[in-house]
Amino acid sequence: DLVRRLADGAVEFVGRVDHQVKVRGYRIELGEIESVIGSVAGVRDVVALVHGDESRLLAFYVPASPDVELAARVRQECASRLPEYMIPADLVVVESIPLNANGKVDRAALAASVTGGGRVHVAPRTHLERQLADIWAQVLNLETVSVDDSFFDLGGHSISAIALVGALRTAGIPASVRDIFLHRTVAALAANLEAEQTPVEPAFQPVVPFALLDDADRAALPAGLADAYPIAQVQLGMLVKTMTDTERHTYHNVSAFPIHDEQPLVLDALRRAAQTVVDRHEILRTSFDLNGYSVPLQLVHAEVPIEVTELDLRGPDTEARMSAFMAAERANPFAPDEVPQIRVAGAIGEGNAWWFVLTMSHGILEGWSHHSLLMEILDNYRRLRDTGAPVPVDALPVRYADFVAAELAALTSAEDEAYWRGVVEHPRFALPAGWGAPDSDPQFQCGTRVPLHDLIDGLRDLASSTGTALKSVLLAAHLKVMSQLTGELVFTSGLVCHGRPEVTGADRVYGMHLNTLPIVHRGPAATWAELIRQTFDAELELWPHRHYPLPSVQRFTDGARPIEILFNYLDFAQVDTERVGFDDAVYEASSEFDLHVSTLDGTLSILSDPHVVSYPNVLRLGAMYRAVLEAMVADPGGDARVVCLPAGEVSVVLADGDGAVEPVSESVLAAVERQVTVVPSGEAVNGGTFAELDARAVVLGSWLASRGVSRGSVVGVLVDRSV
Repeated sequence: DLVRRLADGAVEFVGRVDHQVKVRGYRIELGEIESVIGSVAGVRDVVALVHGDESRLLAFYVPASPDVELAARVRQECASRLPEYMIPADLVVVESIPLNANGKVDRAALAASVTGGGRVHVAPRTHLERQLADIWAQVLNLETVSVDDSFFDLGGHSISAIALVGALRTAGIPASVRDIFLHRTVAALAANLEAEQTPVEPAFQPVVPFALLDDADRAALPAGLADAYPIAQVQLGMLVKTMTDTERHTYHNVSAFPIHDEQPLVLDALRRAAQTVVDRHEILRTSFDLNGYSVPLQLVHAEVPIEVTELDLRGPDTEARMSAFMAAERANPFAPDEVPQIRVAGAIGEGNAWWFVLTMSHGILEGWSHHSLLMEILDNYRRLRDTGAPVPVDALPVRYADFVAAELAALTSAEDEAYWRGVVEHPRFALPAGWGAPDSDPQFQCGTRVPLHDLIDGLRDLASSTGTALKSVLLAAHLKVMSQLTGELVFTSGLVCHGRPEVTGADRVYGMHLNTLPIVHRGPAATWAELIRQTFDAELELWPHRHYPLPSVQRFTDGARPIEILFNYLDFAQVDTERVGFDDAVYEASSEFDLHVSTLDGTLSILSDPHVVSYPNVLRLGAMYRAVLEAMVADPGGDARVVCLPAGEVSVVLADGDGAVEPVSESVLAAVERQVTVVPSGEAVNGGTFAELDARAVVLGSWLASRGVSRGSVVGVLVDRSV
C-alpha cells in the first residue's frame, strides 16, 4: 500500500504500487495477467487494467508482428492458465501502449478507449477494415462495430454468417462462413484476407428452372409448374415418416402464437398477407410426387391459393377450444401431392387479442424458415391492414433448388464420402440400457425444460474468452453429459446442421435446409475451456461436408442408423417479441429420434421416446446438464474430466438403477478382509485373488512400518489414472 503521513500524524491511503485490484470480491494482481499474456509468443507488450464501476478486466497487448492466429493463442493461454475471475473480458490489440509525460503507462488513455456500453471500441485502421466494419454493422443492424468485436459476441450465428458472407462477396471480398468462424473479428478477418490473397470467386449463378431434371422427366411434367427438381433426401425421409407414422404423425407440426396488437384481427388482411407470402416463396407452392418419375420430385406450382380459417375463441373454455383445434389439425397430415403444404388460421380472442396458427409439413420448412414466415405474414398483415399495400421486396438471387443442387454435388464428391466414412468408424453413442419405461407403457414423447437464464451471461463470457460461440459452449456441455453415460472415450452424436448456400439472400429463402449429422467427440479434455475449443474445432471440421445427406451416410454403416440422439441450437432472433408472445407460443410436434436436446433463449429442452428414456430419467438428464453448465461457468479452467452429477445422483448411479444405496457401515479394509475369509480364491483385482491381495498387503504394510509409517501418517500413492 502507498500512504502519506499528514501533519497531524494520521496516515492517508493513496493507492497500491503493485497494481493489485479487487474484482467481484477477488483480489487480483494485474501483473499476473500481464505475465501470462506476455509469455505468449508474438506478444511484444501488454497492460492489464480495471475499467469502470463494474470492475471490468481489460488487457491491451501489442503484437510483435502481424499474426492472424495470435488473438486465439492469447485467449487460449488465458483460459488455460488463469482462473475464470482473472480472465480479461476484452483482449484488445493496440499498435502501441500509450505513455504519459513521465514515461509511464498512461492507463487513463487506455481506459478512455472503452465505450459507454463497457466494450472497447477500436476504430478501423485500414481501408479493408473500414469496408468490413461497415458490412458487419449493416448485417448485424448495429451503428458501429469495433474491429476487435467478435462476430458471435455481437449476436452473430451461422445463418447471419451466411448473410454476412453474401454481403462480403457482393462487395468483391472473398470470404466464407468458415473464415468468419475462424477469424471472428474485423481485424482478424482483414489480416487473414491480406495474408492469403484469396482470389474473388465467380459470381453465384442460381439453378435455372427445370435444370436438375433429365429430358424424360422434364417432358412428363404437367402444365402449370414454375419448376421441378429432386426431393432432398432428408425431406423425403420426413415425408415417408409422416405417411407411415399414423399414430403420432411425426413431422406434421402445428404452432400457435399469441399476437400483441392494438387492433382486433382483420381476417381479410390476414388472408391477403398469407397469399402475398405464398406467391413470393416457391417452397410454399410445392407438392411432392414420390413415384411418378425416375426420382422422387418436388413440383413448384406457378399459382396456389391459400385459405385462412377463422376461429372464434371468445367466451369460456378458450384454452380447451384451442387445444381441440390444434389436436384436429395434428390429426390431419398433408398428403404428399397436396398444395400448399401449410394451413393458416386466425383465432379471435377477447378485446384485441388474437392468435396466429400455422399447420405445416416439416418437409417444406425448418425452424428458421418457420419463424421467418411468421414474421413476414405479420409484417404484410399490418401493412395491408393499415395501407392496403404489401411490404415491397426485391427478388432473391438464390432459390431452394440451389440447396438441392448442393446436395447432389456433395453426393458425387469423393472428399465428402471419404470424410463421412471416416466419421462412422467411430463408436456411435448409445443410451444406457434399462433407462426406458416398460414396453407396455403408452407411446408418447416426454420431456422437460431446464432454465439457464441465470447462467447465460456467464456462458456468453465463456464463449468470448475461448474465442468460440455460445452454440459451441452448449454443444460441449451436451457432449460432456453424453460422455458420462458411456464407456467410450471417443464417440459420435447427432448435430443439427443447415446447408444454406453461402450467398446473398440465402438466409431469406424458405425451405427444409436441415441435415442432422454425426459429430465426433474426441475424448476428455483437461479443462472446460479446452473442451469448448475442441468442440468448436469439431464443428469447423464438419462444416465443409454438411451438404452430404444423413440417409447416404447411413449407407456406410451397413444400414444401421448413424445417430439416435441429436443436439439442436436454435436462435430465432428475427421474431419481434413485442408483437409476438413468443414465450407463450404453443408447439405441437414430434421427433423420430430417441433423444432430442435443443436450446433456445436461455432454456434447454429435452424430448425423448419414453421406452428409451423414461420421464424420471429425462429429469435426471436435465439435472446433469445443469450441473455441467454450472461447473463450466464457475471455473472455465477447472477439470473437465470430473463427473458432474446433481445432488442425490451419486447414490442412484452406484445402485445402477436398482434403488437407493445402503449406507456404508464398514471400512474398505474390513470388507476386503471379510472376502479373504469367505472367498480367498475369488478374483479381487486384475486377475489376483483375495488371498494374494491380502498377502501382498501384509508385505507392503510391514515395509511401510519399517520406514516409520504408523496410524495417521500421510502416504503418497502413485497410480495410473485408469486405476
